[in-house]
Amino acid sequence: MKSSIKTCLVKHKRTASLTKSAICTAVILSLAFTASSSAALTILLDADTPATGSLLGTTPLVTAYGDITFDGEIVIGVHDPEFGDARASGSTFDILGPDDTPAGDQTAELFFDFDVISLEFIYGGNAGNIYIEARDYLGGVVASFSQGSTGHLQLAGPITLSGPDIRSLYWTDTIAEQDYAPLDNIIVTVPGPATILLLALGSLALLRRRQKGE
Repeated sequence: MKSSIKTCLVKHKRTASLTKSAICTAVILSLAFTASSSAALTILLDADTPATGSLLGTTPLVTAYGDITFDGEIVIGVHDPEFGDARASGSTFDILGPDDTPAGDQTAELFFDFDVISLEFIYGGNAGNIYIEARDYLGGVVASFSQGSTGHLQLAGPITLSGPDIRSLYWTDTIAEQDYAPLDNIIVTVPGPATILLLALGSLALLRRRQKGE
């Protein structure tokens, strides 16, 4: 991997060809995304122990990568058969009911003060629906998932939402008076040091290519 990056950078210095420069940039970015799958690090959130988020209803979870906070409710027990079949157990992360927020929203959101590249989870519900977004630090939608019904015999995951610079996981049940839309076994994937370095090199190569084109 190191030799591929070095070769690309050397060729980039020796030539004014935008075509070769573009190839180098593509190679570096490709290596970065390949490394993201092999060098990434994960955090499990299942609300069953303090280390996996059982106190997130009142206290931030401090990790090696940064803090995680939660705006929602920790619910004890699994109240959806399909959710249980998907291996939900113990406590889960649920939305707030319409009586729990000033606006009557039926929502929940996990916040990360560090970059996340993917979120895998299972989800439940009994008579409502579910809509889930992975958002960046400005609240923009990076990836989303929706299911029109979480009732009897409906799927419960797992689902993976992926993308760059994810900073929160938001979800809601949009059907009135339905306040059971839990998530469990959330696997938070963060980029490893090698991935960050390669992405930085890719950005540098892209910047140099643009400067040569001016």
